[in-house]
Amino acid sequence: MACCLVPEQQVLASQQKVIYFTFDDGPGAVYTPQILNVLRRERIHATFFVLGYRCKALPDIVRRMQREGHEIGSHGYDHRNLAHASIPVVKSEITLADSAIVKAVGHKPLYYRPPFGAIDRTEIPVIQRMGHRVRFWTVDSADWKATSAASIVQNVERSAGPGSVVLFHDGLNASRFTIRALPVLIRYYKSRGYRFATL
Repeated sequence: MACCLVPEQQVLASQQKVIYFTFDDGPGAVYTPQILNVLRRERIHATFFVLGYRCKALPDIVRRMQREGHEIGSHGYDHRNLAHASIPVVKSEITLADSAIVKAVGHKPLYYRPPFGAIDRTEIPVIQRMGHRVRFWTVDSADWKATSAASIVQNVERSAGPGSVVLFHDGLNASRFTIRALPVLIRYYKSRGYRFATL
């Protein structure tokens, strides 16, 4: 698995106390707007790795992400594990997602994050030739299996520091706990001199 940031970016972020909040599996009709409300209220920006089929269903939410200054990345079309897929299948999934995102916001995303973080290293050059940088995460909030907001807060505060890329989700049922955890985490890191940035 590749690192979320190239080494130069990682060092720079570490020196500057920058943290990156990222969200996978959206947009969702219920939780994504609530997460966007939190980010707007706290005046921070994040990176959303969206699914193509959800962009087709909810383009207005994707446009809101862009309008409010968030970075939009691709998470593939329908959340298939492509680690052992053929190269034509990988290309098709990414192309379909790109088309849906372009239709929603007018441009192709720079970043791609594979579903489940699963990828064959031989696929990375192919994806790069398609115009994408592959980006993972360094800290998993584990919100996808959370049963409380407190567990998410504990996971992130214990593990995330300067330069960390934190994984959250905005398109799952458990995202209701993410919504409650975010204000706590944002204020925690702000109080320690961090700034929030998109990838």
